[in-house]
Amino acid sequence: MEALFLPQIQQRNGCSPVQPAFPTKVYNGHSQETIHLHPFMIGPVTDTKVSLTISNGPKTLQLEVDLHDTVDQLKKRIMQERKFGGSESISLLYENRELKSSETLGQQNVKNQATLFIVHKCNGG
Repeated sequence: MEALFLPQIQQRNGCSPVQPAFPTKVYNGHSQETIHLHPFMIGPVTDTKVSLTISNGPKTLQLEVDLHDTVDQLKKRIMQERKFGGSESISLLYENRELKSSETLGQQNVKNQATLFIVHKCNGG
């Protein structure tokens, strides 16, 4: 079958326009008439909002965060809640490893409904 590129597309009422970046083809086969064209996205569309439990011993905090947030941004939110005491320096542990402050939660594979553990850093021993 030969692929033909359509120079112009007529849009029907109620349809979204086809994006110019998407090549539009119709195959010269049994059906000579193109009825409906839609661009498609490759890959799953996922929600980046996740719910986390922050734990510091017996105290816990539930937060909804975005996987695009950095660990530093999350730490700032935790400290704003003032549920775990003063403004001392903290680290966050997930799956037995310390999360890197400058990376996003998504880059470090933090999953929805995860529990992060607070470790307080003490200067001077």
